[in-house]
Amino acid sequence: MNIVYEHETGNRSYNRKGTDHTEERFQNNNMQKEMIVRQMRERGCRITKARLTLLDVILGQDCSSCKEIYYIASQMIPGIGIATVYRMMNLLEEIGAINRSNSYKISYCEHCSGNGMDMDYHDIIECIASALDAKDSYTAGHSQRVGDMAHDICQLIGLSKEDTERIHIAAHLHDIGKIGIPDSVLKKPEKLNDEEWEQMKQHPQIGANILSKSHRLVELKEIVLHHHERYDGKGYPSGLKAEEIPAGARIIAICDSIDAMTSTRHYRNAMTLSQCYVEIERNLGKMYDPIIGMYVLKHWEEITRHIAEQ
Repeated sequence: MNIVYEHETGNRSYNRKGTDHTEERFQNNNMQKEMIVRQMRERGCRITKARLTLLDVILGQDCSSCKEIYYIASQMIPGIGIATVYRMMNLLEEIGAINRSNSYKISYCEHCSGNGMDMDYHDIIECIASALDAKDSYTAGHSQRVGDMAHDICQLIGLSKEDTERIHIAAHLHDIGKIGIPDSVLKKPEKLNDEEWEQMKQHPQIGANILSKSHRLVELKEIVLHHHERYDGKGYPSGLKAEEIPAGARIIAICDSIDAMTSTRHYRNAMTLSQCYVEIERNLGKMYDPIIGMYVLKHWEEITRHIAEQ
């Protein structure tokens, strides 16, 4: 029998396989956990201590939403983000361990709720991001990880909740302009030639144009437009330098580079996190804001845990 746990403030919920008696519901958790872990390994997922603890929380708690699972897990797993919970829930649904009873991927996002950013706002963001994911599978995990890192950096440097939410959402959508890039360029397995690279460099402007169509998203436009600017003024599309570049764009630029350097592409192997650290350090004041960069390097393991979890 499937148990439906209804959220108190709405109809968003998920079904978890089990019985309607609490004691019986959890007696087979270890067996179910072993099955899930085996399926995760078959999918190439790394089985980390944090993931196993999160799995225990999901299987052992009567939670009505990802937000509630996150609240419990955050007390047991230092530094966990709600995006990690989000990914785990999606994975469990894919392998049939849970069956959420609605079309929503997640209940209200912890980082996007409040201050007007509630109701269907995050659902809209997810729909937009999913459109890009369908076009280019690389950007799916990439945008999520960049969003996670950007959120953590915002908190480390003490930005307000409002600014943190704004930058977090912009990071999710920083590559949305790639929807307008031809597949022959976006999915080319080899390095791009000069003409193709010029086409690819249009994606920040395309993304800004897309966001400018919504009064709710227009405030993110400048961040997305300038996330490929360099601190020394040699970036694109406008050649802005130093503090001419929006703070959110400077944060996303570092996160974007970290994830790109540590990801394998058809034409190159991924760097290790240690090699990536050296590259970020070497380019402070050139590509990256030196102050923000120093915060990142000082808290390297905390910031890059989202990559290590993959």
